[in-house]
Amino acid sequence: MRTELRNFLYELGNYADKTHILKDHYEKLTDEEKTLVMDLAPADQLSPETQDKLAFEWLSAVQKKLSVQEKTP
Repeated sequence: MRTELRNFLYELGNYADKTHILKDHYEKLTDEEKTLVMDLAPADQLSPETQDKLAFEWLSAVQKKLSVQEKTP
């Protein structure tokens, strides 16, 4: 695997981890706080729950296609 692709996969793993952390903190907000946060988000911004799901689906698809099990460079 090329170094650039390996580096991208590593950073995609980091991105997925960060979306998971963000989702965890978002889930601890009250409903009113969640509404406030999402009302202030850019118009095309997905919720942290959706971002987390999509990031891990993307990471999993790339890992599966490349037969990779971990996110190390």
